[in-house]
Amino acid sequence: MQTQAKVVIIGGGVVGCSILFHLAKFGWKDVVLLERNELTSGSSWHAAGQIHTLSSDPNISRLQGYTINLYKEIEEISGHSVGLHSTGGFYLASNEAWHDYLKRERSKARYMGLHQEFISVEEASRRHPLIDPERYIAALWDPLDGDVDPSGATYAYAKAAKVYGASYHTYTAVLETNQRPDGSWDVVTDKGTIHADMVVNASGLWAREVGHLAGIN
Repeated sequence: MQTQAKVVIIGGGVVGCSILFHLAKFGWKDVVLLERNELTSGSSWHAAGQIHTLSSDPNISRLQGYTINLYKEIEEISGHSVGLHSTGGFYLASNEAWHDYLKRERSKARYMGLHQEFISVEEASRRHPLIDPERYIAALWDPLDGDVDPSGATYAYAKAAKVYGASYHTYTAVLETNQRPDGSWDVVTDKGTIHADMVVNASGLWAREVGHLAGIN
């Protein structure tokens, strides 16, 4: 294992592996991720995996649209399936207030290049027989909605990051994070110490414990 890195990422879940991929893709090759067990052994592997773009926050919608398209990219780069199923999704309005909300969301989506469209309630019922058309007045259809395999996506991020020059180490427990006077860090593991300019805490459910290693509550 190397002894120097620009960035050390602690945590091999989907967030940590996504950070590893993006830093490497945008030019930071000297980046390493450390995972105390196997990749996606924390909370990522049993996530629901549902994906959608509709959100009241336009920045979240834009990010979600970007991510859905990114899954196809990392699958191609890594050669690892993310289990993407773009089944499409319905957003149903049972009253005019909710209908107005969906109209606003569609307008924002079109501005951001996301192609949500209204379809008839009858068409929604035809596509999904469990929908009772008598209970709704409008239906918004998003073709990007669906689901993804969380474990597959995590591994695809990690493998794509390696293609761009980053690295990751599994079964490598972080024992200490000690900051030097110049602001850099010594990340002490059970396999050696890495001197890093920056440390990223992507430890999910264990982020608090990793923060404690640096004296952060």
